[in-house]
Amino acid sequence: MKFLLHVLCLTSILFSIEFNVYPYLQNALTTSINIMWETNGGDQSLVEYGLDNSLGQVANGTSFSSSGSNRIHDVELSNLSSSTRYYYRVITNDAQSEIYNFITPSLSSEEDSFKLIAISDMQRDSSFPSKFQEIVHDGIITYIDDYYSSDIAQELGFVLVTGDLVDNGNSYYQWAQHFFGPAHPLFAYTPLYPVLGNHENNTSNYFEYFHTPQNGTEGYMEHWWYFDYSNTRVIGLDSNSGYQIQTQLNWLDEVLEDACSNTSIDFVFAQLHHPYLSELWIAGNTSYTGGVISRLENFTSLCGKPSIHFFGHTHGYSRGQSIDHNHLWVNVATAGGNIDSWNEYAQADYEEFTVSQDDWGFVVLSVDAGDDPQFSLKRVSRGNEETFRDNEVRDEVTIRLNNNPPQTPIGTFPSGTVNPDCVNLTGSTFVDEDGDYHGASQWQLDTSCEFTDPDYDLYRTYQNWYNNVDTQADDDLQDEFVTGLQEYSNYCWRVRYRDRSLKWSQWSNPVEFITTESSLSGNLITNPGAEDGTAPWVLVEGNFESIVSGDCDSIDSHSGSRLFGVGGICDNESDYGEAYQLIDISGYADFIDDGTGIVYFGGYLSDWGGDDLPEAKLQFLNDNSSILGESVTISTLNASWTYFNEMVDIPSSTRFIKYVVMGTRNAGDDNDSYFDDLHLRILVGDDTCNDEYLLGDLNSDTIVNILDIILLVNLILTQDSSPPADLNFDGIVNILDVILLVNMILNR
Repeated sequence: MKFLLHVLCLTSILFSIEFNVYPYLQNALTTSINIMWETNGGDQSLVEYGLDNSLGQVANGTSFSSSGSNRIHDVELSNLSSSTRYYYRVITNDAQSEIYNFITPSLSSEEDSFKLIAISDMQRDSSFPSKFQEIVHDGIITYIDDYYSSDIAQELGFVLVTGDLVDNGNSYYQWAQHFFGPAHPLFAYTPLYPVLGNHENNTSNYFEYFHTPQNGTEGYMEHWWYFDYSNTRVIGLDSNSGYQIQTQLNWLDEVLEDACSNTSIDFVFAQLHHPYLSELWIAGNTSYTGGVISRLENFTSLCGKPSIHFFGHTHGYSRGQSIDHNHLWVNVATAGGNIDSWNEYAQADYEEFTVSQDDWGFVVLSVDAGDDPQFSLKRVSRGNEETFRDNEVRDEVTIRLNNNPPQTPIGTFPSGTVNPDCVNLTGSTFVDEDGDYHGASQWQLDTSCEFTDPDYDLYRTYQNWYNNVDTQADDDLQDEFVTGLQEYSNYCWRVRYRDRSLKWSQWSNPVEFITTESSLSGNLITNPGAEDGTAPWVLVEGNFESIVSGDCDSIDSHSGSRLFGVGGICDNESDYGEAYQLIDISGYADFIDDGTGIVYFGGYLSDWGGDDLPEAKLQFLNDNSSILGESVTISTLNASWTYFNEMVDIPSSTRFIKYVVMGTRNAGDDNDSYFDDLHLRILVGDDTCNDEYLLGDLNSDTIVNILDIILLVNLILTQDSSPPADLNFDGIVNILDVILLVNMILNR
C-alpha cells in the first residue's frame, strides 16, 4: 500500500499541469473579450474575474489539443461594461496564473483617445536570440513606463503585429518559446492583433493560437478582419501568395465604404505583411499590396479621412506617404529578425519614402478623438549591430483630420525671357494658417499650360533619410533647379506646397517664359539611341545589345525603333553588364583648364518590373587615360522611362570623358536594364545661370518693402503695365497687385 501511494504521488508530481503559454488577450470589444492560454494538459478552461482583486465571477470556455497532450484554452468574458477595468486569473486544474487586468474599449460615442503599438518580424535571429524579449521589456514596457505610466492596460489600447511572429510557423515549440514567452506579460494586459506573414507558412498553429475578429469573407475567416476602436477602424489583411485574390479586395472595398459613411470613424489603419515598395530590400516588393494602397488612397480622398497601412517583411523601419493622398506608408519592422542593412541587398530610394532606417525598434501611435481628431506616430529605435540606441525616437509625424491647406504659393521666377541652360524655379514663402511646417513641394514645367503630361514633374520632401544620409538636408523647398531646356521655346510652370500633416495647397497660377539661345554644345554622344547598333560603344562585361522596340519581351523604346539593353535581354543574360563610349573633349581644353568647364549628361533610363537596376556615370580622363574623377551615378527602378539631366564640373586637365552604362539583374532571367536617347553636352558659352529674381522687388535693391509699394502705385497711376509690376500675372497692373505686394511684405 505504501508503495502504491508513493507511485500515485510521484505520478501526480510528474503530470502536474503547467503553463506553456501564459494568458494573453484577444478580440477585445466594448462588452466582451477572449482570454487564451496553453497548458501541458488538462481540460479545465476557467477564468475568475471581477472589478477588483477579489474577483468573484467565473467564466468557462473550451480547450483543444495543440500538440500531443498540450492544450490551448479560449474563454470569452461577456456582458462586460465599456471603459472598465477588470481583474482576472486563469485556472486549469492545479495550474493557476497570477492576477492580471485589462480595460475594455470605450464606445465610439465616448470619443476616448488611446495609444497602440505596431511591431513586426520578430522571428528569432540566431545571432541575437533574445532581441524580441529586449524589444518588449527594455523597449515597449520601459518606454511606456518612462513616458506615460507603468499601467500598461491604461496606456495601451492594443498591439498590432504585421506578420512573421516566428521563424517557422510549422515548428510548434517556436510559438511558446520564441513569441509568447518573450512577450509575457505585455499581452496579458493589452490585446494583440496579428496578421499572417510568409514565415507563418499558413500553419494551423497560427489559427489555433489566435482568436481574431470573425468578420472576414466566408471561407477566409481570420485571414482578413476588422474592428473599430474609438474613432478608428483597424483592418487586418493577408498579403501572402495564396490569398492575393480579388475576393479580399472586394471585401476591403465594402469595409472602406462602410467606414466612409460611419460618422464615428475618423481614421483607418490597415496592416498586412508585404510591402508594395521597400527601400532596404526591393526583392520584397509585392504588387498586390499596391491594390490595397490604391483603395486606401481613394478612401482617403473621397471621404476626407486619413489612413495608414502598416507592413513588415523588410527588416528595417521606413515611413513614407502617397504623393497625392493623405495616406501614410509605415514599415514597423524589425522586432527581432535579422536587419536588412544598408548596402546588403539591392536597394532603392523611392520618392514616396521620407525616412528609412536599418534598425530594431517599434512604433507608438497616439490617437486623439474628440473635436480635433489627430494621430501622432513615433518610431522608437533600439539601434542595430553597430550602434546601440536606448529607446531613441528617430522619426515622428502628426496627421490631423481637420487640417487647413497651406497658402497657395506664387511663382516668382522665372517669367519673361531666360537662358535655358539652368533655370531656378522659385516660389513665394511658405505660409500655413495652422502653423504647420513646410513638408513638400511639387514643381511642374511643360511647353503648354495644360500640364496633362508635363516635361518635368518634380516632387521634393523636407527630408529624405536614405543610407544614413538626408539627401534633402539643404532644400528649403521654395526653389527647384532645372537644366537642359530647349532654346527658343515657350514654357509654362507651376508649383504647389504641402504641409507636414499631408495637406496640399492649390497649384499656383501658371507662369510663362521664353528661352533664349543655349550656351551648350550639341550632343557629343555618337549613336545615343541604339539606332545604329552598338557602335561605337565598347563592351566591358556581360552583354550589351541594340534591341528592336518590344523584342525579346523588352519595353518599347522611348523614341525611334531601338533601345539599349545592358546585361542581356535577348541573349547571354548576365547578372551584371557594362559598356562605355569614350568622348574626346580636347577641343574645350582652354576653359576646362581654367576651372570653368561644365558638362550636362543623362538620358532616359528604365527597367521592366521594378527590380533590375540601370545606372550611368561619367569618368574624366587626362591625356594618359588616368582617371581624374567621376560624376554622380544616375539610376532608377522605375518601370517606365525616367529622364535624367545632371550638371557636373569638369576636372582641370580632362581631355576625354567616358560615358559608362551599367545594368544589374536583381530578379528574373533577363537583365532588364534599359537606356535610350542618352546625351552629353559641354557648356561652351557664359557659365552664369539665371540670377534669382525676387518678385515684388521693383527697384532691384534685393529687398521687398514700402519703397516697392510706392513704385507700384506710381506705375498704376501712369498706366505702366510692365511685367515686373504684374505680380499676379493676370495681364493687368492694378490694386490687386498692390494688395498682393503688401501681403508678401507682411509674410516675409
